[in-house]
Amino acid sequence: MKNILNLSKKELEEYCAVNGFKKYGAEQIMRWIYQNRIFDFSVMSDISKDLRKKIDEDFYVKLPDIIDVRYEKDEDGYSKKYLIKFENGDTVESVSIAHKNRKTLCVSSQVGCRMGCVYCETAGMGFSRNLTSGEIISQLLTVENYENDKITNIVFMGMGEPLDNIAEVEKALEIMSNDKFVGIAPRKITVSTCGLINALGGFDINEYKYKLAISLNAADNETRSMLMPVNKKFPIEKIAELINLKKPSLHNKITLEYVLIKGLNDRIEDAKRIIKLFSPSKVKINLITLNKAEDSVYLKNFERPDDFATDKFKIKLSKAGFTVTVRFSKGGSINGGCGQLKAQTLKY
Repeated sequence: MKNILNLSKKELEEYCAVNGFKKYGAEQIMRWIYQNRIFDFSVMSDISKDLRKKIDEDFYVKLPDIIDVRYEKDEDGYSKKYLIKFENGDTVESVSIAHKNRKTLCVSSQVGCRMGCVYCETAGMGFSRNLTSGEIISQLLTVENYENDKITNIVFMGMGEPLDNIAEVEKALEIMSNDKFVGIAPRKITVSTCGLINALGGFDINEYKYKLAISLNAADNETRSMLMPVNKKFPIEKIAELINLKKPSLHNKITLEYVLIKGLNDRIEDAKRIIKLFSPSKVKINLITLNKAEDSVYLKNFERPDDFATDKFKIKLSKAGFTVTVRFSKGGSINGGCGQLKAQTLKY
């Protein structure tokens, strides 16, 4: 038997057809699961008894277990970090962030990560495996069930590199954004990448319906290669080349994520290089002051810049016409901030 959460709509339609049922049965089943949150096939009343019997023989629905929850409250809302355990015993971390009128879930796409970015705690875990589409979606279903509330936004910024697992991530995205199933609008879903240009080249950058965030983190190749080994294969110029294919936009700019590290990439000359490389009509910039887990060994040689250095960097970019935000990551006190999800999974 298989967990039906791992099937796309197309795959379930093919299953129905092969077994002599109408293809629309797939959509009916998926609406019960993702819209109604009913996991018992026997009570799916608008589906034929024969199809219900058949899928009950071949499939099951199983959500992962929540092993641990950490909570942080602030003046605008709260963050909860979940340690989630899948059927085979592997664990990942997901973070829900409640802020004013929205609730964002940061989901993981891999167990560990093989990109080796030195500012990210997940890299210290190494890489175990890709998550299935069902395991990605089940993070959302599990958190919504636990909190008894709806997630409004999704960011693929948890453990792993989403575009290193693009097939399963795309399957998950289809279900998350389908208004007949989970129903989160594409404009409220952000896919983040360290810059895997080979995967990004698989679609028209102007037609990509989800928000795209690219981790830049340095304005010269020497520094970026030190921080992000992927830069040796896909250097900054390749990222700029891809972004230059994008038409100017007011509402759908690509986000450049930039983790500020004291004395390394937070200088005014770094800001000047960014201004030279990119157009404010095509990108916006999200500055993130470095987050370190409380017991971090992996990031022991790095420090976050002070507020003065951060403000100077932001002002320089803003004066050049860029939309710039400074993300003071939520969940820092529970090691749930950007770059902090890591091998605490190994403690359970």
